[in-house]
Amino acid sequence: MKDFPVIKFTIAYIIGILILPVIQLQLFVPIILILILILLVVLSKYNQFINGLKLLSSIIALLIIITLGNFCAQLNRQELNPEVTSLYKENNVNISGIVSEIELIRKNEIVFQLKANRFKYDDRIIKDKIELLCRLRGSQKEREKFYDEIRPGYYVDVDGTYRRGNKKRNPGEFDYNAYLHSEGIVGIVAISELGDIKILKSTPDFFKNLIFQSRQYIDKQLQVLYDEDTAGLLRGLLLADRSEIDYSIKTQFINSGVIHVLAVSGLHVGFIAAIFFILFGRFNIYFRSIATIIGLLAFMFLTGIPPSVFRATVMGIVIILAFLTNRSTNIFNSLTIAALIILVIIPGEIYSPGFQLSFSAVLAIAVIFPLINNFILASRLKSKFLKYIILFVGVSLAAQLGTLPFTLIYFGKVSVIALFTNLLVIPVIGLIISLAVTTLIFNLFASGIAVYFSLTNMLVSNFILDVIRFTGNLSFSHIKLPQYSVYDAIIFYVFLSVMIYSVRRFKSKKAVIILILFIATNIFLYTSLDDKSLLPDNELSIMAIDVGQGDAILIKFPNEQTALIDAGSATYYFDNGERVILPLLDYLGVDKIDYGFVSHIDLDHYGGFVSLIHNGKIKQLFKPEIDSSLKKDVRFEKFIRKNNIKLTYYNHQSFSIGNVRIYILNNKFEAGVYNLSSNNNSGVIKIVYGNSSFLFTGDAEVKAEKIMINDYQKFLDVDVLKAGHHGSKTSSSENFIKFTSPRYAIISAGIQNKFGHPDLEIINRFKMNKVNVYRTDKSGALLFESDGQDIKRINWKN
Repeated sequence: MKDFPVIKFTIAYIIGILILPVIQLQLFVPIILILILILLVVLSKYNQFINGLKLLSSIIALLIIITLGNFCAQLNRQELNPEVTSLYKENNVNISGIVSEIELIRKNEIVFQLKANRFKYDDRIIKDKIELLCRLRGSQKEREKFYDEIRPGYYVDVDGTYRRGNKKRNPGEFDYNAYLHSEGIVGIVAISELGDIKILKSTPDFFKNLIFQSRQYIDKQLQVLYDEDTAGLLRGLLLADRSEIDYSIKTQFINSGVIHVLAVSGLHVGFIAAIFFILFGRFNIYFRSIATIIGLLAFMFLTGIPPSVFRATVMGIVIILAFLTNRSTNIFNSLTIAALIILVIIPGEIYSPGFQLSFSAVLAIAVIFPLINNFILASRLKSKFLKYIILFVGVSLAAQLGTLPFTLIYFGKVSVIALFTNLLVIPVIGLIISLAVTTLIFNLFASGIAVYFSLTNMLVSNFILDVIRFTGNLSFSHIKLPQYSVYDAIIFYVFLSVMIYSVRRFKSKKAVIILILFIATNIFLYTSLDDKSLLPDNELSIMAIDVGQGDAILIKFPNEQTALIDAGSATYYFDNGERVILPLLDYLGVDKIDYGFVSHIDLDHYGGFVSLIHNGKIKQLFKPEIDSSLKKDVRFEKFIRKNNIKLTYYNHQSFSIGNVRIYILNNKFEAGVYNLSSNNNSGVIKIVYGNSSFLFTGDAEVKAEKIMINDYQKFLDVDVLKAGHHGSKTSSSENFIKFTSPRYAIISAGIQNKFGHPDLEIINRFKMNKVNVYRTDKSGALLFESDGQDIKRINWKN
C-alpha cells in the first residue's frame, strides 16, 4: 500500500458511505477523532511511544476518513417530500419551478427535469423543493416548437398528471421508483399538450444552456446527415443518449456481449483522445496535449458527465500531464483518485451500475491483464498479428471477468461469444466514432464533403448493426443466469482474488490450469447454495403477472410445460409483452410458452402476445373464433399464421398436460345463439390438478356467467377464481360466486385505473361470501402453488 497511498483512504471513505443505512455518524465524531490524532502526533515526539502511536494514529486517521465518508453521504442524501412521495396518481396538478435539465428530443416525447417550488393538487398547495421528471407528448409539431423554445433555467408553470414511478411489481423487475428517488426525483408529470406549459421567466442558466444547445446542435446535425438507425447509434456513442436505440437492438447488444460500447466510457474517451492527437499531429507536443485535454473535457460535458466518462477523462488528463512533466503514473492511483473525486461530489454513485461496471472493468484490466501479458511473453509467439489479437482478447477477457458479477446482477445473462464479437465490434466502433467526428467537422465548412463521410459511416454502422442482430439472435450467444445475488458476487470476487494471488506464485502451467478449474468448480458450487426457484418442479404454479390494467396469467405445470393466459396490453408507449413478460420469462428461466390462450380480442388481453410471438416464445395459441368484423382480429390472425404458430379455436373440449386436466368451457356456437359480446365470448378455462382447481374467466360478464351456471352448475366449483373483467360490477354476480365458491379470488387491475376497477361492490360481495381477495394493483404479481392437495400463496418478494 506504500505505492498506492490514495487507495486505503478511498476504501475507508467508501466504507463510510456503505454503512450509512445502518450507522449515521454525527459531525462531532470526526472532530473528536481529529483532536485525538493531533494529541497522538504530539506524543509521538517521545521515542518510547513512537511505534505504538504510529499504528494508533493510522487507525484514527482511517476512522476519520470513514466518518467523513459517512457524513458526506448524509449531506448528499436526498430528502424527498413525504406528502408527494405518498401519492400514486393525481390527475390535475399544477406545478411551478425551474427547468434544471432537458434531454434530447425523442420520437414521441420531450423529457425534462423541473425543480419545483410549488406543487398543487386537489385543494392542497405544497411549497417545497421538489424535483420532478416531466414528459411532454402531444403532437410532433407542438413538441418541436417547445424543444426549440425551452432552455435550462427557465421558470415555467405546468399542468398535468402526476404519478409515482413504478415499483418492483413482478419478480426480477427493475424498481424504477427507487431509481428516481436515488436521483432525487419524486415522481413523473405527464403533460398532454403544449398549452399546459407556460414560460413565466425566460432567463437561461448560461453554462447548462451552453451544454444543452451544443448537444442539441450536434443531435440535429446527426438527424440531417444520417438515417434513423445510424443517427440513433451515434447519439448513443457521442452524446450518451440511448433513447432512440430500439429496445430489441439493446437486447441483442447484451446477448452479443458488446453492450459496453453503448455505455460511453474509457473506450470512447480513448478514441476521442486519439482523434485529437491525430488532428493536431503537426503541432508541437504541448499544444497537441492541451488541445486533447480541452477536447476530452468538452466531450465529458457533452455526454452529461456520466461516472465512466469522468473516470476516463480524469485518468486521461493525469496521463497526459504526467507525460508532459516527465513523471510516471500509476493506474491504481489514477483510478482511485477518479473514484474519490466522484464519490466526494456524489457519494450515492457507489450504487450506480455505471460506476460499478466502469471501475470494476478498469481495475480488472489493471490486475489481470499483466498476468495474461506475461503468459504471452512466455509463449514466445513469433507472429506479431497473432500476438496483438491475443493481447486484445486478453484485455476483453480481463474486463469481462471484472464486471461479470455486476453484469449478471443487472442483466441476468452473460454472453459466451463476447470475446469474438468484441474483436470485430470495438475496432469498427472506433472507426464509426472517427467518421462521425470527421463528418461533423467538415459539415461546418464543406457540407458536400461531409455527405460522403456520412454515407460511408452509414454503410459501416448498418453493417455492424446487422452483425450484432445476427450474433445476438444466435441461440447459443448467451447463458441466462437469473437471480444472481450479492452473495454470489462476493463468492466470485473472493475466489477470483485467490486465483490471481496464487497464479502469480505458480510456475507450472499444469498447476495453473488445475487451480483455475478447481476455483471455477468452487465458484459454481458455492454460488448455487442460495439458488431457489419461484416455479419449482413437480408443482403447479400460477402467477398473475402485474401488467397494469390488463390480464396475464403464467402457468407452470408439474411436467415443466408452461402456459400463458393473456399477455396484457401493448401501446406505442409501452408494450407489456416486450417490457414486462419477456424479462420475467428470462428471470424465471422459461424459454418457451407451450400453450398460449387469448381470452378475447381486447388490447389489454392480446396486445402483449405480438412481441412474444415475434420473439419466438409461443408454440401454439388458443383463441375465440375469428370475428371478421374486427379489423384487429383479422390482422392478429394474419400475424399468427405468418409466424407459423399453430392456432386452435375455443370449443367445448378438454385435454391433459401431464397430470393436469384443462377444460375449455366454451361452445363455439354460443356466440351466435346468445348474441354474445366480445367480453362474454371470452375463453373460460378450468384447470384441475389433484384436489385443487382454478377458473380463469377473461372478461366474461353476467350474461356469460348465467350461461355457464346453466351448462356446468357444480362443475364450476373451484378453489381459485380469476374474477371476470378486472373486478368490474358487470361481472362476478352473487349467483356465480355461490356456484364457484372459491377460497381465493384474483383480481388483475391497474393502480387507480380510469375505469375504477375493481368495483367496491364486488370486493364487498366476495368478502360477504368469505372469499380472500388478492389484487395485482395492491400487491403486484400474485403467485400460487399447488401440490395437488393444498394451495398456498407464495410471497415472492421475500
